[in-house]
Amino acid sequence: MAGKGGYQRPTSPAPVSGPGSLSQRTDGGPADKQAARYVSGLPYGQGNEMMATQMAAPMEASSSPAPASQVAGGAQTAAAPMPIVPLNAPTQNPSEPVTSGVDAGMGPGSASLGLGSQDVTADNNFKTNLAAYMPVLMQVAARPNTSPETRNVIRQLRDML
Repeated sequence: MAGKGGYQRPTSPAPVSGPGSLSQRTDGGPADKQAARYVSGLPYGQGNEMMATQMAAPMEASSSPAPASQVAGGAQTAAAPMPIVPLNAPTQNPSEPVTSGVDAGMGPGSASLGLGSQDVTADNNFKTNLAAYMPVLMQVAARPNTSPETRNVIRQLRDML
């Protein structure tokens, strides 16, 4: 006799294993998954929703990737991760101006970043495209419900031509 009708959720869902000598066990149990964690401080109802989402799609037990020494025979070495610097931490480069890398203020300009020179043809293409759209932008600026900020931006774009 056939089973019950409709969708039957498997008790041990597993991916398909390879055939013969390539077969591997695919019946990983609850020990292979991370436990769901309740996140406090969310708006009303979202904490339980988050728990249900975590339980519906559990993550692997190991949240960190394998070290490079264990991957591909250990031929590669992993670079040490950069430490996270909080916004309120003191500067790590006290002799460098805040405007370093910017074409304004003290310090080296954007050429020091090694990104290459600005492409003149790209600038010409921008102006060509801007000139093509300028009639439409002028119509937008002429509408009575257009904000003053939008009018200022369109005026600045017009002045670039």
